[in-house]
Amino acid sequence: MNKTAAALIVFFIFFTTGCSMIVGKDDTPVQKGLTLRFVETLRNEASLRGESLKEASYNTDRATTLQQPNSVFADAFRVYVTDTANIVSATTSTFARVFVFDRGERTVAIFDGTQPPPADTIGIDKGTLIAPGGITVDAAGTLWVSDSQQGKVFGYTRNGRLLSIIGKFGELARPVGLAADYHRNRLYIADAHAQLVKVFSTDGARLFEIGASGKAGEDSKFPGAIALDRNGNLSVLDTKRRLVRKYDPDGKFVKTFGLSGADPGSAVKPRGLAIDSDGHLYVTDTASNNILVFDQEGELLFTWGRTGSLSGEFWSPAGIFIDDRDFIYIADQTNGRIQIFQYIK
Repeated sequence: MNKTAAALIVFFIFFTTGCSMIVGKDDTPVQKGLTLRFVETLRNEASLRGESLKEASYNTDRATTLQQPNSVFADAFRVYVTDTANIVSATTSTFARVFVFDRGERTVAIFDGTQPPPADTIGIDKGTLIAPGGITVDAAGTLWVSDSQQGKVFGYTRNGRLLSIIGKFGELARPVGLAADYHRNRLYIADAHAQLVKVFSTDGARLFEIGASGKAGEDSKFPGAIALDRNGNLSVLDTKRRLVRKYDPDGKFVKTFGLSGADPGSAVKPRGLAIDSDGHLYVTDTASNNILVFDQEGELLFTWGRTGSLSGEFWSPAGIFIDDRDFIYIADQTNGRIQIFQYIK
């Protein structure tokens, strides 16, 4: 598809049927199977149970309802969300937290890292969160959360009990994006200040770094969000230069493509990055309040969404994650919710 055709793409969302179709200027599918379906919105326990009438009352309880979701991860059973809001009242002060939406039990667990650590880790930091930036879960079920202000990545149980810390010895400066490779037992950490992606084993051993070749165009520079495809290839979002750089599983540079330019839909302030099972790259744009979708070669396919608070509309979309079933989870930050869609082949 050339850039002129991409600029003519129109994205229709039919909320009454729960389905959306991307069409071109002749109303034929731009790419076979490129269909998105709206699934649900998550804010609190009421929305998790599908109780839309009760959800409004939950919204008045800021302590149990998402306020400023920043990043999101999901597995087959749960949706994990970091919330960066500070809630201060006459009786309580609540700072950054992690919400765990359990889709089986239809309950929500909330923690801020202040639970005491296990007895066998006496002396370890509490792991209280201040500025959570990324979230992921490894193959063993450890929940990892990066804290950019503390320069650490904390490993928790899904109930918020601290298990381990990466970055205790100055190994990290400003960790933001996270990604876990189940097959290689690796944890990829985007260190924005170091301008590197640092790779650790999931037991905390430092393995290697990505993005320090010294060759023009290949270095990671301002890494923010990161994402792995199904083959273990890493994509790194350069939030300042508005680029995506791709590396193979061993950290060898593959290619770079830009997100900015004269074409409609170009990213103004890219924030989140995710990859579906067919290799399409999804980038959230917090300035334009939409999502950009690219093919594997970096060609812009379409933009999706607009400013608003209805389903399919966004207000400062931040983190994005796509699971193994191609469900798309978007942290709709200012709207205080997670919107969930599905890519249908």
